Amino acid sequence: MNRPEARARILVVDDQPANIQTVGTLLTQQGYDVVSALSGAEALAFCETDIPDLILLDMRMPRMDGFEVCSRLKTLVPTAAVPIIFLTAASERESVIRGFSAGAVDYVTKPFVEEELLARVRTHLDLKRMRDDLSRIAQERADLTQVVAHDLKNPLTAILLAADGAVGAEGDKLQAQIDTIRASVTRCIGFIDQYLGRWALAEKVQGPELETLNLAPILESAVAELQARAQQRGMNIALSIGDDPEVMGNALVLRQIIDNLVSNAVKYGAASTAIEIGCAVGRSGLLRVTVADRGPGIPADQTDRLFKRYTRIEGGAEVAHSSGLGLAMAKVQAERLGAHLWYEPRDGGGSVFSLALPLAEDGR
Repeated sequence: MNRPEARARILVVDDQPANIQTVGTLLTQQGYDVVSALSGAEALAFCETDIPDLILLDMRMPRMDGFEVCSRLKTLVPTAAVPIIFLTAASERESVIRGFSAGAVDYVTKPFVEEELLARVRTHLDLKRMRDDLSRIAQERADLTQVVAHDLKNPLTAILLAADGAVGAEGDKLQAQIDTIRASVTRCIGFIDQYLGRWALAEKVQGPELETLNLAPILESAVAELQARAQQRGMNIALSIGDDPEVMGNALVLRQIIDNLVSNAVKYGAASTAIEIGCAVGRSGLLRVTVADRGPGIPADQTDRLFKRYTRIEGGAEVAHSSGLGLAMAKVQAERLGAHLWYEPRDGGGSVFSLALPLAEDGR
């Protein structure tokens, strides 16, 4: 038996149970997952909850014929790309053009030749699979562009602020600005290498390389870079490191997460307040990094979508410039490190975002 690479699901729609049994048996023997519907209404109801990979649709059925079913399915976004092959009697071949106009991709006449039916099914499933792959690749490339642009904002902003600060500066102050620019450029190059490498290798599920490291240098570097932006809003970033045991992580990825959390606190926090960053081992035995602000907090009706892509939090001084990607990216990055990221409202008003990481000794 030649089984397809993936177990494709095929919906067979026909008002004659005998026809469904004949077609279903043939397809099942070839390794396909077959479901059936005895009417157009039943087929539409099925597609509301489960999208098949291909539909074999009888052209003539009572109450709702195949043409109407096909037209309706093609107007719905979830089923618009599902290939539909009409099953038609030889005497109905003049209606084939109408079927193509309704959105069908092919037809098979009844009584059908088994080899012909299987060949057409296999061909259109292969074509759909290729279209899906191309669509996925295009979406991945678009997502990658947005992610790179988002992650470059913080270091580029730091470069701009450091360059402004270097004007007229001398001695140690000038050197500090130069060091900030150099570190930010290095981070930009690291981001580009990371994402271009992921794209070139088509890396989807493999996590970043892990190493034993301490968080204190990462936190101190992030604060030094973002402090100037906070000061533009009259804010101050206060860092308190109670514990700094070794954890298993990735320095570049952790820095991206911290940058996202702190830059959000600067963006949405109240002007002339402090952003408090803490780092200590909690009662759970995990190293917990907290980023707390005195902003408006997250409305209760928005917390369930807080870490979803393209979610824009209402309120905040720069909300109009938000891409809605930062927290979603931070959540995914944390999970790929085996860490946990969550939100809690802050007592007295504001937000607390917490990142918990297992200690290196626990993972050895």
